[in-house]
Amino acid sequence: MVGGMNHVIEAIGLSQVFRQRQGLFASARQVMAVDDLSFRVAEGSALGIVGESGCGKSTLARMLLGLLPASAGTLRIGGADLRGMDRRARARLIQPVFQDPMSSLNPRRRIGATIALPLRVQGTGRAECRRAVARMLEEVGLAPEIAARFPNQLSGGQRQRVAIARALIVNPRILICDEPTSALDVSVQAQILNLLMDLRARFKLTLVFISHNLAVVEHIADEVAVMYLGRFVEHSANAEIFAAPRHPYTRALLASVLTPEPGLGLPEMPLGEGSPDPTNIPPGCRFHPRCPLATELCRNQAPPRGAVECHFAASGAGA
Repeated sequence: MVGGMNHVIEAIGLSQVFRQRQGLFASARQVMAVDDLSFRVAEGSALGIVGESGCGKSTLARMLLGLLPASAGTLRIGGADLRGMDRRARARLIQPVFQDPMSSLNPRRRIGATIALPLRVQGTGRAECRRAVARMLEEVGLAPEIAARFPNQLSGGQRQRVAIARALIVNPRILICDEPTSALDVSVQAQILNLLMDLRARFKLTLVFISHNLAVVEHIADEVAVMYLGRFVEHSANAEIFAAPRHPYTRALLASVLTPEPGLGLPEMPLGEGSPDPTNIPPGCRFHPRCPLATELCRNQAPPRGAVECHFAASGAGA
């Protein structure tokens, strides 16, 4: 977001609309998963995207990876339009790390072959692949003998390290991490996060880190985008978001985070009744049905687009 930076990801008016049919004779409903998003990610930085389930985070991840064409808008990766990019060139530039490594690893393929697959697709010879796999296993903290094993012979943390090794084997510039620690035990989560931070520095990676866990995002991201019904309702530097959140939704998310202090019990999420429905986006501010600060203005008029999409953000109302 700072002028003069080299931005490796640039989204302009990015949208994704699905059509959902409820029954044989029912008319299809429109699902606005991503709604006119514009943002940039600077080279070498880490953008954290947070929000509740169903807000559009994973849809956006699939769009960034080129797995899902945008319904509208432009997406540039490394300065090139993603729509016209060759699949192999795209794979050399941007790679994913998904939530559940057990489902993203072929159970019938040995670990060495799994890690080497992206190189094989690029036309790399077997001998060079073996050397690259050995180096990458060392980079992610796995023993060389792991290469001969199958996924079901590894722990969850080891499998996620394999998934990271597979992503990095082609030396990409960007990693898209979609809930990469949510399926792991808390102690293992910390190890994987520390590994990603270390690899980011060593490989000069740009990270897009998608999570519902604010504590995880605070630990790893330089900037944070808070997503609600397909929009970034607040997008700012990490320190600003966590020290002085300006959007009511961001404040509610932070208020719901578990605290280590004894005796405080479980936190409540002060968001009223109901949950966001992408098939029925309300008029005005899309957050107003759950917002304790909502007024008639919020119910009838969408807030201006910007770093904080709230009518009262500039005045600090309710902060």
